[in-house]
Amino acid sequence: MSLEVDPTWGVVISHANNRFEFFENLDQSYPAKQQKGQVMFLGLMLCAVGVLAWMLMLELGQRVHDQASLHRATDAAAYSAALMQARALNLHAYLNRAQIAHQLGMAHLIAVATASQYRAKLAQQAQRRNPPPSLIGAFFGPQHASAYLAALAGGLGDTSSQQTFRHAFLRHEKHIHQVLDRVRQLQIRDFEQQREQAIHRVLIENVGKSGGAMKGQTLKQLGLSVVLLLDESKGFIQQHSANDDVWRNFLTDLVGQYGFLSERNRTQRNVWLVNPRCPLKRHELRRRGRLQLGLDGHWLSEESLSYHALRYNKIIGCYHREYPMGWAVLKTHSQRQSVGQVSSVVPNFSRQVFWRWSLAQSGGRLNILRGNHNRLAQLYGQSAQIKWSSEGLGRYAQITKGRERFPVRIAVKSSQKVNASTEIHSVATAQAYYFSPKIEHDRSGHPSLFEPYWRATLIPNLHSR
Repeated sequence: MSLEVDPTWGVVISHANNRFEFFENLDQSYPAKQQKGQVMFLGLMLCAVGVLAWMLMLELGQRVHDQASLHRATDAAAYSAALMQARALNLHAYLNRAQIAHQLGMAHLIAVATASQYRAKLAQQAQRRNPPPSLIGAFFGPQHASAYLAALAGGLGDTSSQQTFRHAFLRHEKHIHQVLDRVRQLQIRDFEQQREQAIHRVLIENVGKSGGAMKGQTLKQLGLSVVLLLDESKGFIQQHSANDDVWRNFLTDLVGQYGFLSERNRTQRNVWLVNPRCPLKRHELRRRGRLQLGLDGHWLSEESLSYHALRYNKIIGCYHREYPMGWAVLKTHSQRQSVGQVSSVVPNFSRQVFWRWSLAQSGGRLNILRGNHNRLAQLYGQSAQIKWSSEGLGRYAQITKGRERFPVRIAVKSSQKVNASTEIHSVATAQAYYFSPKIEHDRSGHPSLFEPYWRATLIPNLHSR
């Protein structure tokens, strides 16, 4: 008998008497193979539990992602709304400042036009030698005589320059009433709609492209809805007529900062004694000029220069006889007002005495005895005054009284329905506040719509929400 080990099957084959006998493998592996597949059920159970846990984790992760995405989008929407509010307030500030700049330009044009007319009258009087330049120089100094004669260099008329000033004035008026006011009205009218569109756009962009469960390009497709829990922008801004005290005083203060627009009241007296019966009085050269903003929002500009010669008679004693040298008056008026010729009558002193005429005028006694004005020159100016039609100062925007110290807050609540039974929510609050760069460590400045220092920031939600 012979034995042979089969390497393929791992068994021992016996060759005896032409018979094959199979014996068990010597390494005892054959019984283990008979137990194969006993743990398959347990493995399938474990796989099912793992898949379920993975699906739950995926759903929870998606929910957390959607909630975080909605939080970020709501914060961005609230901040964008507050930022639009801050930009709107800054726009009103820029419009107010632009309107002030145009008004200052118009005031300068009025003053220049009046000065041009005044110079032309001064040149006419110098050419007529009424009074003579030599007399002015002898009494008050050669510099005054030189200034008197210098008016002749510009010619005797100023018609072309008046037209130029008038056209420039009308261009400023157009910018105030047709451009700036139009922009302001559009901003006030469309602000809420533009803010709502911005909130919707921010939510759609942030939620729709965040990789969330909902897809779409509109709020409805994304299952979103938005409400404003708080909106303090309503009634925060009020429009006022520029004829009120706030704007008029503000503009008057600004005008006073320009020397060319301030009052031009100077009096020059000769040094020596003129009349022993009037030892305290002298000849006077009175320069008067002013630019005044009326209560109706229209301008009045006056220029005058008069030589007041000291006189004496037994009836009234010492008095001043006025000789106008230059004059001009310019007034702006509404087209609804009457703009007829002024009924001032220029007196003819060849037929009446000056002091008698002066005493007949209102306040005439004070003017010729202790006067400080150029009454006759003003009368000449009013009789030939320049008249410019004007729409007035226009409207401006200001913070509603009582709300200057408080910021403008806005609270946004957004909701998203991610499926038939699940809806998530988020609330964010932001504010537009005033912060002047002049105040580095304190926000208690004085908010106004004349300085564009409005900013936006997110703030914690109020507990009531």
